[in-house]
Amino acid sequence: MERRVIISLMLFIMLISSILPGVSARSVHITYHGDTEILQRGHNPVWLNFTLTNIFNRSLDIEVSVPYSESYSSRILPSESFRLGPHETTNISVVIFPSRDVERTEIKLVIKFLIYEVDEVNPVETKEEHITILLINPAWFIQPIIHLMGLENDWVWQFVITVLFWVGIGFLVVFVIAPLIRRITEKTRTQIDDIIWEIIRIPIIILLFVYGLVAAADLLPIGAKYLAIINKAYEITLILVITYLAYKIFHDLMLYEGKRLAEKTESELDDILIPVVEKIGDIIIIIAGLLWFLTALDIDITIFLAGLGGVGLIIGLASQDALSNFFAGMHILLDHPFSIGDYIKLEGINTVYRIEKVGVRSTQAYDVFNHEMVVIPNRLLANDKIINMMKPDEMGKVKFSVGVAYGSDVDRVMEIIEEVVNEHPEIVKRGDKKPLVRLVNFGDSSLEFLIIAWIPNIMDQWRVAHELRIALYNKFREEGIEIPFPQLDVYIKDMPHS
Repeated sequence: MERRVIISLMLFIMLISSILPGVSARSVHITYHGDTEILQRGHNPVWLNFTLTNIFNRSLDIEVSVPYSESYSSRILPSESFRLGPHETTNISVVIFPSRDVERTEIKLVIKFLIYEVDEVNPVETKEEHITILLINPAWFIQPIIHLMGLENDWVWQFVITVLFWVGIGFLVVFVIAPLIRRITEKTRTQIDDIIWEIIRIPIIILLFVYGLVAAADLLPIGAKYLAIINKAYEITLILVITYLAYKIFHDLMLYEGKRLAEKTESELDDILIPVVEKIGDIIIIIAGLLWFLTALDIDITIFLAGLGGVGLIIGLASQDALSNFFAGMHILLDHPFSIGDYIKLEGINTVYRIEKVGVRSTQAYDVFNHEMVVIPNRLLANDKIINMMKPDEMGKVKFSVGVAYGSDVDRVMEIIEEVVNEHPEIVKRGDKKPLVRLVNFGDSSLEFLIIAWIPNIMDQWRVAHELRIALYNKFREEGIEIPFPQLDVYIKDMPHS
């Protein structure tokens, strides 16, 4: 019984395989005759030879494709598409022609073999061969010297000429060009060119030295593996130098100019934003350099970027209050509802604050009444009603009321009040800001007069009001004008009999 089941399963599998040949992974056997890492000097073509064998008992159509690149062209011989009969074997060649202007490049070829059933549109199988070709030639500016001396095939002399050329370039830069540029920058009025030259001088010399070393080493009779390591070291050095240049240019030039311009402006926005921009710029430059470095090491940064995005999301959720305060700080700095030194009041809070410092996350203020320094989160300021006591100007009003007894001479009372107010040296007495005295209410115990007067500085309002009240009290006593106090008279009509 078990044997019958096994035989039935085998027959079923064979039937499915005959109906769906595409599921087989061994339709055509491909053999590559050569190295997967090839070092090619000069512009001679590179031949890549393959043997293809159809292991099926039916014909298959084959297509061969090579990716396009500006550094080379390619041909497939005898043809890029052909039919392979049952159990038939054939040889093909992929010929790579390096471009004439290529000095040094690494070609990562992916040669694809698409295998089709006859007259079918979709391939039943795709196979790939990965081959790396390192193309190396003398630099374009050295090639004329080599051609003139007839040394196209003498790699030893090409190496010597390359080394001597770059040594000469190094001496020229260090002892001629650098001092000349230094003298030119010292004669200019601006310091920008001096800063730029100080930033790029050493990196340029390093890059020239390393590039010359790599260009000469490429001509040595060593294997492609070691040359690839040298080129990778040069690429990493280039990344480090460029990252360093970006960091120095950002710090020593852009931030330097930003801080210098910020000192000339009266706005506080640039003074506060520059440190923020500095921190953000540092993070961006370091992360970009790190990602470039990982890419040069052939490390897939997709997972790193996904993780970085996840970390950013977690940090964003965990720091909602900090971000809220940050954006509120940006809103305050842009909207500019107050300045350093302004006196403000918040709705519902009976105190006066003097603004001492506006930051991106909080504002420091001095509590005038309680003699305390208060740190206010910017989101509270952005969402509250702010009364700026210094806008539209620093002038303020002294506003208070006084009551006199019923039966007093109203006209005389008003004359006394006006006289006392006008005698105070800090009361403004011009234009539409002259003092006002008005009878505003018939109170339960007194006639109530309202005094409104302007003063030059609003922060003196409490002191001036105090001085005016004292002067009015003394004047009323001299004139015999009574300032009543609340009282209650009780009249009893009938006394109860005991």
